[in-house]
Amino acid sequence: MDINLFGLKIFVMVAEKKSFSAAARSLYLTQPAVTHQIKNLENYFATPLFKRESNAVFLTPAGEILYKYAKRFSKLYDDLMEEIESHTGRLKGDLIIGACTAAGEHIIPHIVKGFHQTHPEVNFSIDIGNCPSVIDKLLKGIVDVGLIGDKVTHRDLITEELLEHTLLLASSPNYMGVDGGTISLGDLTGMKILLREEGVGTRAIFEEMVYQKGMKLKDFQIITVSGSNEVIKMMVKNGIGISVFPLQAIEQELERGDLKALQLQEGEMRHKFYLVYRKQKVIPLKTKSFLEFVKGQIIG
Repeated sequence: MDINLFGLKIFVMVAEKKSFSAAARSLYLTQPAVTHQIKNLENYFATPLFKRESNAVFLTPAGEILYKYAKRFSKLYDDLMEEIESHTGRLKGDLIIGACTAAGEHIIPHIVKGFHQTHPEVNFSIDIGNCPSVIDKLLKGIVDVGLIGDKVTHRDLITEELLEHTLLLASSPNYMGVDGGTISLGDLTGMKILLREEGVGTRAIFEEMVYQKGMKLKDFQIITVSGSNEVIKMMVKNGIGISVFPLQAIEQELERGDLKALQLQEGEMRHKFYLVYRKQKVIPLKTKSFLEFVKGQIIG
C-alpha cells in the first residue's frame, strides 16, 4: 500500500498530541481509523513509528525522521488546499485556535458557534493553555490563531487588542474578615489569595496592581492553583480564600449568592484580550475569514 497524504496528516497529529485518541478527536475520526492509518505507515516502512510509555505515545527514531518530512508534506497539502479554496471561495478544513483559559471558556465558544453557522465545513480544534504556551504553539505553527490575555510583542506575530473585561475580587458570602463590599490591598495581606500559575492574565493583572501600590506579592498569603479556574472557584465557594475572576466567569454564582463580589479600594482591574496570529505574506483563506469574522463581531 502506498503512502497517502491523509495518513501523513494523521501521523503528524498523533505525534503532536502524543495520543491516538486525542488525535482522533481533533480530526473527527474514530480511534480505529487513526490506528489503521498508523499501522499502514508502519507496514510500509517495515518499522515501528511509535512507542508507548505510561499514558502517552512517543516517536521512535524512525518516527522522528518521518515526522520531519511528514510535517513538510502536510504543510504543502494545506497550502495547496488554501490556494484552491482562495479561487473557489469555499472554506473547509481544520482551524486550530489557541486560547488562554478565560478566553477559551467565555469568548471562543460564542465566536466558533457563529462562524460555524456560516462556514459549516470548517472543523475547529480548541487548544487551551496559559499565554506562553499559546504563543509557543503559534510560533511553531501548531495553532493558527491565538486569543490571549497578555499583550505580546514578537517580530513574527501580529497582535491586535480585541476586547476588555472587568475583573472582580470574590469571596464566599461569609468569609472571615469580609464584612462590606469594599476591601483594600492592605486588608488582603491577612487573607489567603488563590491565584493561577505565572503566565496567566488574571494573576499578572493582580500582580501589576500590587506593584503599582508599592507592595510585593510576598506580602500576601498566595496559594497557587495551576490549570483550572473552576478549581479556584470551588475553593473560594468553600471559604478557603479570595480570588480574582473575570465577571463573566462568576455571574451565575453572584446571582445565586454562592459568591460575593468585592470592590477594591485601589481601583478597578481590567483584563484585555488580544488576537494574535503569524505574519505571513499570504494568510490562509479560512484563517483570514475567521480573523475578519472575530473582529467584525467584537470590534466592529
